[in-house]
Amino acid sequence: MKKESKIQSIFKIIGWPILFGLGQLLIMLILFLIVGWIKPISFTEFELQDRMKTILFPSTLCSFFVFLPIFLKKYKSEKINRFQLRKNKILYYVLFGIVTSFVINIFFLKLERMIPIPATLHQMEVSYDWYYVGRVFSTAFIGPILEELLFRGFLYQEAKKWMKPMRAILFITVIFTLCHVTIYSFLTAIVTSFLVLDALEKEKSLTAPILFHIFLNLTSILLLPLIVRYRMIILDVLFLISLVCFVILYQLHRWRVKEK
Repeated sequence: MKKESKIQSIFKIIGWPILFGLGQLLIMLILFLIVGWIKPISFTEFELQDRMKTILFPSTLCSFFVFLPIFLKKYKSEKINRFQLRKNKILYYVLFGIVTSFVINIFFLKLERMIPIPATLHQMEVSYDWYYVGRVFSTAFIGPILEELLFRGFLYQEAKKWMKPMRAILFITVIFTLCHVTIYSFLTAIVTSFLVLDALEKEKSLTAPILFHIFLNLTSILLLPLIVRYRMIILDVLFLISLVCFVILYQLHRWRVKEK
């Protein structure tokens, strides 16, 4: 492939996440203006935060309906465009996502207690209201589906057309990671990207990465408020059990692949 076409491919791949991000911001701005038109805002800090919470889930839902047909169309144009997955594999990726979430989140909680870093996780407060329900659906379902269709569904396939598979994995992982703003989501995105790309290559179906991503996020958002106050010894036991389960599940899948 010519150098110019490679450069164009790089900008094309980078451009899609930027377009996705700008589209989400535009939808949020439109909804913010609509809500402000219905009920004018005085721009006090509390009112502004409350207004942002109000539009978060509706804007995510709008983004889903806007971008889902576009991403699906792009995904179906690629060679790997399957969603079929056997029932035992569905259960496997559900469990794998849950266990991975336990390992990552408990590791971060332990890290906050062992080294002098801002303890943002331990200060987490959750109000079980409609905003929380909307955040669960946005983070655990809408986000993973759109992200997997975008990053693994067609951007990764596009990168493999002019890159070796490992370079394509690293390239997409870097882009995916840079789309996450907090240090915890940044580090989680690195681990998640490698695991979901591995799942995609093994299953040749996007359902595996989607299921893994959904249950990783769902467990994270439901788990942290419940275990954040646990004593260190309890976290150590949970971490050890989760880590053993993670290794067993990962190795079990590798053995099955080798048998084929």
